[in-house]
Amino acid sequence: MHNNNHRILLFDIDGTLLNPANEGLVCLRRALEDVYGITGPIEAYDMAGKTDWHIITDLMRAAGLDRQTIETKLPAAFSAYTRHIEITAKTLKMRPLPGVHALLENLADEPGYVLGLVTGNVREIVPFKLQAVGISPSLFTFGAFGSEHPDRNKLPPLALYRLGQQLGSALPTESALVIGDTPHDIACARHTGLRVLCVATGTYSREALEPHKPDYLLDDLSDTDAVMEILRNY
Repeated sequence: MHNNNHRILLFDIDGTLLNPANEGLVCLRRALEDVYGITGPIEAYDMAGKTDWHIITDLMRAAGLDRQTIETKLPAAFSAYTRHIEITAKTLKMRPLPGVHALLENLADEPGYVLGLVTGNVREIVPFKLQAVGISPSLFTFGAFGSEHPDRNKLPPLALYRLGQQLGSALPTESALVIGDTPHDIACARHTGLRVLCVATGTYSREALEPHKPDYLLDDLSDTDAVMEILRNY
């Protein structure tokens, strides 16, 4: 155990904990139509690993809107997106990824782990997504979200700052591990000096992730014992 007696796990959501089944794309399209009146090139756009703030800005810039118009309406876009997710929450086809429930149960039973989120999702959307796949949002006691900064690299420091405020002390970077599924997760971990565990359960294959040199790379989280061995010893 690290000298602050905590092992801090920063989980991504889409592609790591759950398969979003394109449900978010459908709801985002509706939100953009509501707020901006256009969607931009949403069908062709690669959203993996990016913050919702970044995604909306890119799409609206591609559609020809100026930056001030985009930024002025961003809060309304976040709210509309959340509203559409909430409306469809009971029928969402999202599903948990292999091994996720067993891993979270093990972590809940083992002392010393603090679970947080570093996700590109709008903050208010997160509980709906987690609950849709049977994950309790209360498992995650802190985090940083895609409605708080366009640059994903800024999210791990924000999450760790918030946890430090909760615990009343600064946290050494060696006590934290990012768990994600894209090169963006690897980049945001490296930007903050953190280790990273990557899983090939999102849109990137193991072969596509390997060149980015995550500290740990797994096909998925289904081998609970193997994952826990990593989490006890990173």
